[in-house]
Amino acid sequence: MIQTVLSILAAMLSVYTLLCFVYILMSWLPGAKFTRFGHIMTAICEPYMGLFKKLGFLRIGNIDFSPIVSLGILSLASAILGGIQHTGRIFVGGILGTIISSIWGIASSIGFIFTLLTFVRWIVLLINKGRTSYDSGWNQVDMMLNKISYKIAGTFTKNGISYQTSLLISWITLLVFLGVGHILITILVSLCYRMPF
Repeated sequence: MIQTVLSILAAMLSVYTLLCFVYILMSWLPGAKFTRFGHIMTAICEPYMGLFKKLGFLRIGNIDFSPIVSLGILSLASAILGGIQHTGRIFVGGILGTIISSIWGIASSIGFIFTLLTFVRWIVLLINKGRTSYDSGWNQVDMMLNKISYKIAGTFTKNGISYQTSLLISWITLLVFLGVGHILITILVSLCYRMPF
């Protein structure tokens, strides 16, 4: 009986995650939310997704990371239910390992986006010899990356450095962080799954 309930809950979470993903994709299409289908999807998904939009720290500059976090939490819940259903018991080590793995998945996705943006912006500045026109779309990216890159670079150097240099230092730091973080999280999750309870 419990297996059936868990199976139904896991299936419902998977379907709801898919609906939320479609809802996020709809936000990229102008006017899609104003169609009849869009209104239905808004009624279904916005009560949940709206909870994360209220969290200001998930928005950095013009980039909103709340959809990634909301989908990550749905995936986490689905993975926990699937693990309980698969083993037939509530396994604390397994749940803890799944939570750590999911949190790292969300954090590393956000970190990868920043790493990619930092590298691309550094390359563009290198090609343009450090110049950016005022009406360029890069100004929006710079508003987001400027504070973060100087903060990261500031941990390694106290001297005044250029924005371009801070981007390079940040890119290297983020790459190392993601690589080392992946190794450490893999070890930690493995230890969690070996817990006897």
